[in-house]
Amino acid sequence: MTLRWGLPAVVVAACVGYLIYSASGGASEYYVTVSQLHAQSTAADVRVAGVVQDDVQKTGGGLHVTFTEKDRTASMPVEYTGTLPDIFRPGITVVAEGKLGSDGVFHARTLLAKCPSRFSTQPYTQ
Repeated sequence: MTLRWGLPAVVVAACVGYLIYSASGGASEYYVTVSQLHAQSTAADVRVAGVVQDDVQKTGGGLHVTFTEKDRTASMPVEYTGTLPDIFRPGITVVAEGKLGSDGVFHARTLLAKCPSRFSTQPYTQ
């Protein structure tokens, strides 16, 4: 009797565990800062977070953009071709996914804008 119900329960539990593990794989990826990227010099795809500076240049009908991404201590030029996020502008934090080229320019394949908080940190009063 235990084998009759125990074996299917183990199989179902294993399947659920695998689904949870495989679904969380992409969410567990993190990003590095511009300073960390310069320190590790990797040739693999990486996500880099930084603040967009005031030197944004759009060409090709706005589908090709170059800008500088900066953290507290370092900056790097970024080149991206594609549709920009709606909130993309200087001063916003972006996460660029791509590769750092030998020319020192980060060639982004994906560009994600981190949404600024719209909520106040002041306490609620009635």
